[in-house]
Amino acid sequence: MEKIHWNLPNVLTILRVIFSPVFLYFLLVDKVEIALVVFMFVAVTDFADGWIARSTNQKTKFGESLDPMADKFMVFLALIAIYIKFGFPAWAIPFFILRDIVSLAGSILIYAKKKGLWKANIMGKITTFLQIACILAFILDIKFKMVVLWITIASSITAAIIYSVRWVNIARNKIKA
Repeated sequence: MEKIHWNLPNVLTILRVIFSPVFLYFLLVDKVEIALVVFMFVAVTDFADGWIARSTNQKTKFGESLDPMADKFMVFLALIAIYIKFGFPAWAIPFFILRDIVSLAGSILIYAKKKGLWKANIMGKITTFLQIACILAFILDIKFKMVVLWITIASSITAAIIYSVRWVNIARNKIKA
């Protein structure tokens, strides 16, 4: 296991993991304003850590491994919160996690084949952005939140299909990670 490199991107990722349950707690105890501030911090760290790591050449295997797990943890806890508190439809939850299940399977496959790390593509990043937007739309009860939900579902399905094709190609040894 790689040693943690205490650089800014890794610290931001670790903070995202720590503050995601804090967001959930504040939302569940009806401190919506505080929860929104925490969630915005968590969401900004999601975008900032990768950008900082790439632009300052501070990428590490630790960060590349933890970042996608932190994203999934953040979204999963937010889904629980908006389902409990804001009427997020239960039928939509599997669509949100579909891409993550395929991505996790890809990570396991790549690890088993010792081919490196599973990396998100642009569609995966767009889906994460849309998931964050959708979560905010439900918390803020935006009028067109169902439109945002359907766009997010379409993006998640598209990303899952793209990841599935990549997964199959890796399994068949046609491409690297």
